[in-house]
Amino acid sequence: MGKKIAIVTSGGDAPGMNAAIRGVFRSTKRRDPDHEIILFNNGFRGLAGRLEASMDVDVQRRELRDILNRGGTCIGTGRVPELLPADPDAPDAEERREAREAFLDVAAVNLYQLEVSGLVVIGGDGSYRGAHAIAEAYRAKFGRSLKVVGIPATIDNDIYGTDYTIGYDTAVGNTVDALRKIRDTVESHRRAVILEVMGNASGWLALSAGIAAGASTILIPEIAETYDPRAVVGRCVAALEGDYRYFIIVMAEGVKKASGDERYGEHLAKYIAQSERIHEVLGHPMSVRNNVIGHLARGGPPSAFDNILAARFARGAVKVVLGETELPDGVDDVAMSLRGRQVVPMPLGEVVGHGPRLVSRDDELFAISQDLTVSQDQPF
Repeated sequence: MGKKIAIVTSGGDAPGMNAAIRGVFRSTKRRDPDHEIILFNNGFRGLAGRLEASMDVDVQRRELRDILNRGGTCIGTGRVPELLPADPDAPDAEERREAREAFLDVAAVNLYQLEVSGLVVIGGDGSYRGAHAIAEAYRAKFGRSLKVVGIPATIDNDIYGTDYTIGYDTAVGNTVDALRKIRDTVESHRRAVILEVMGNASGWLALSAGIAAGASTILIPEIAETYDPRAVVGRCVAALEGDYRYFIIVMAEGVKKASGDERYGEHLAKYIAQSERIHEVLGHPMSVRNNVIGHLARGGPPSAFDNILAARFARGAVKVVLGETELPDGVDDVAMSLRGRQVVPMPLGEVVGHGPRLVSRDDELFAISQDLTVSQDQPF
């Protein structure tokens, strides 16, 4: 008899998720047409829901026709607050703990009743944590392991252990396209523009897009000096003194939280516009516009790179579930990772234990951004 492989897409959608779903299906069926694919709808909510209403069983090729080049995810996604561990100091901590345990119990029972051999979870750091919790609940309840494989899909590119995640390349391309279009108008009017891009905790997207599009400065939540308003104005002054015609500021959305100012972009724009030093250099106040690219960054068809990466991760996940890839003793839950040119599995507990992969001062991409953007003491 064939095995049953279930697929869930979870968390924020990312271009290339559909390619991963298709890749798991085709790689599985290529090995044995008797293997069965089960699709859970709407993320973990579907996995822990009423089965007949929340899943598609014995999926066939025609049901996945033409999804390869569509953005988003054809089976839906979402975040599940019940899966988040409760803050022990919260007034409703016990209630939330019970809700989480009930949710995990239902998910484990559903997978057991369906006789699922492996669960493939396509998503980001939060999705991995949910997958790891479900795997542990399954083991605790039934006394045996369930193979759970994570496929990294997030435009933030912040999953520990992998060089790239599905969706990141597309989001960088979309953000660069927006920056290039904004450049035309800011150059014409000799003004500054702040473009807020996605990246709630990490600055990878802001760094890559800013470098590729030639941003004047890049603000990321991990490094406070990048978003110090006085330093930003200093860079702006240096640019004007160097006869720059415009000043483009790329800001990761996480800067708002890191700075403690939810209206940081608006306040920075006002701070620049009111700078006396800029007024002296320019002869008049600088006009500043604040723009948010938001969810447009992860819309539209995935790039070729993301579709290829999704196919590689999908094949690797199938090989793990079907036992073609040997895992270390005692490891059943893994995350697929791209290390250099190789796709390899990593213990899911290790990935979750390290938390999100954030930008540090030692990262090459940050060093490159310092070379290529405007500095206050720019010697040329």
